[in-house]
Amino acid sequence: MKLRLLHLEDNGDDVELVRTTLAREGLDCDILAVDSGPAYLQALQHSHFDAVLSDSSVPGYDGNEALLAARERFPGIPFIVVSAGAGTNPPDKRATGPATARLAKAELHRLGPTLKHALGQQAPAPVARTTGKPGMQYLIQAVQRLSLARDLPTIMNIVRHAARALVNADGATFVLRDHDKCFYAEEDAIGPLWKGQRFPLQACISGWSMLNRQAAVIEDIYRDERVPHDAYRPTFVKSLVMTPIRMVAPIGAIGVYWAKIHRATAEEIELLQALADSTSIAIEAADVYSNLERKVAEQTAEVRQRNTELEVLNKELEAFSYSVAHDLRSPLITIDGFAQVLLENLTESLDETNRKHLERITTAVRRMHRLINDLLGLSKIVRAPLNATTVDLSCLAWAAAHNLQESAPGRKAEFIVAEDITVQGDYGLMRIVVENLMSNAWKFTSRKELARIELGKGTDPAGHTVYFVRDNGAGFDPRYASKLFSPFQQLHPESKFSGTGIGLATVQRIIHRHGGQIWAESAVDCGATFYFTLGEFTPPEHPTS
Repeated sequence: MKLRLLHLEDNGDDVELVRTTLAREGLDCDILAVDSGPAYLQALQHSHFDAVLSDSSVPGYDGNEALLAARERFPGIPFIVVSAGAGTNPPDKRATGPATARLAKAELHRLGPTLKHALGQQAPAPVARTTGKPGMQYLIQAVQRLSLARDLPTIMNIVRHAARALVNADGATFVLRDHDKCFYAEEDAIGPLWKGQRFPLQACISGWSMLNRQAAVIEDIYRDERVPHDAYRPTFVKSLVMTPIRMVAPIGAIGVYWAKIHRATAEEIELLQALADSTSIAIEAADVYSNLERKVAEQTAEVRQRNTELEVLNKELEAFSYSVAHDLRSPLITIDGFAQVLLENLTESLDETNRKHLERITTAVRRMHRLINDLLGLSKIVRAPLNATTVDLSCLAWAAAHNLQESAPGRKAEFIVAEDITVQGDYGLMRIVVENLMSNAWKFTSRKELARIELGKGTDPAGHTVYFVRDNGAGFDPRYASKLFSPFQQLHPESKFSGTGIGLATVQRIIHRHGGQIWAESAVDCGATFYFTLGEFTPPEHPTS
């Protein structure tokens, strides 16, 4: 019975690996692969599936959402998570039951048995080992070695020796199908056979075996019309067995030969067929591995090319920053300077309208000057090296609060700072984070009679430490929260709360560089809370004297 599977995965190589793995397990599967949430949901609505395979997440769509959607559409359907780090996402409590199983991509060998078990099918029992028979022992050793082979020459070397040893033959050949020819690629024999030669498929026994997809068992080669006698006369061969490699669309054959008349037993034929089946799997695995190696090499070359391009872009960015710092500032300074001169020289002759025009010019110039400085600062933060150390956020918050209060001594404000909040990070960059978040809170509480600004920390459901800066200020419409951390984005009019829209973008870049996340919660006129986390950040080791 053909199984219909839905596979949510955005990596084409992983899709192919899963497909190949299930085929090796003997599962006849029709797999529909989708790489996005919308495509996955559409597939669920328009098709029936026996089981669902899913990565832990694809861009814009979480594996837990996929589990919930699958169970809503098909209650009880087997749902198997196959990801690089299976089990890292907590299950969605809304789903009717947890995922059937969670497997790491490094454990794909477990996928077939897991799927069979989930579908109520039992995997076929392994072939019992007849420990007292040398043939079976040779076969087990050969299969173990084939499982580690990564290229065709290694496979052929293993098989040519193993085939001869399995049945105590006098010779063995490894034959590959080369279009309409049989290529005798390798051999192990008491005398020379046909290594390196090619024969038409219709003119040799290996071709017959491949074309008819069955073993050729010949006790006396000179009494069998399928054997080209002239090709065998110079050899020692009297009897043979030729077994195709893969019954469906054979890709080659394994031949064994005896120097004396020999009637091959049923057990010998079974051993040779088992070796041929294992060889087929090994060749497919080597082909997949070779393709993966090639793709990795191509991707590595692409990464190196991109790194080179990135280095060039970084140098161009540095040159641009230098241009901004020197070439663009100069005309701004000139405009501002001459505007001030006009204001001073024409104080008595300027009417109120023209005076306001000049004041708007100077205000705009100074805002542009601040914007250039902020952009340069953001550029430096993205490229600056990180120096890990222990940073006292509480101390930084009190210092920021002191500076803010001094900048506007007439304002009433209450600062609440939790004690001993320390983190691992770059001191200079974390200072910028605290100062920007505190300044942001200070700005948006400016219309409050009593501003309240708090720095604290807590723990999320997963046990991670979360830091926050909270205020009782103007807040913002939560529908536009996604715009908060984009450069130049401001959710309030410039006339009410001035700024360049760079501060929060700078904070986000710093938090991301520390392996963390930042987000905000708010409502209009209800204040705002900015939360952030930090990733693992190990201080450098200092040598001891």
